[in-house]
Amino acid sequence: MRWLIDEMLPPDTAEALNLRGHDAVSVVEAGLAGAEDGASFDFAVTAGRVIVTENFADFCDLLDPRMARDEPAVAVVFVGKSALPSGGALASRLADRLHAWAEANPDPYLGPHWP
Repeated sequence: MRWLIDEMLPPDTAEALNLRGHDAVSVVEAGLAGAEDGASFDFAVTAGRVIVTENFADFCDLLDPRMARDEPAVAVVFVGKSALPSGGALASRLADRLHAWAEANPDPYLGPHWP
């Protein structure tokens, strides 16, 4: 699966997903550090990447109108860091969860998802 890891999450998550056979980049690697969420969303649409974020409110505000107007969109996976271990294990555990989700959802529908 092709992923875009939002900057609220550890950038090492992308590397951990790549080690599991995915194609993942963080917004930092994509040159979008500090950019508006709309720029990250547009990048994901153009690159065909599933967005991973914990920013439910902002990304729903981007996703919902696009889907209502039948405009290009992507799957957005919402995660809560509070449900994952803190510290150095966060990226690896998040990658495990996303990998399992991708195996169960190899062709995700456009819209919001919660792994």
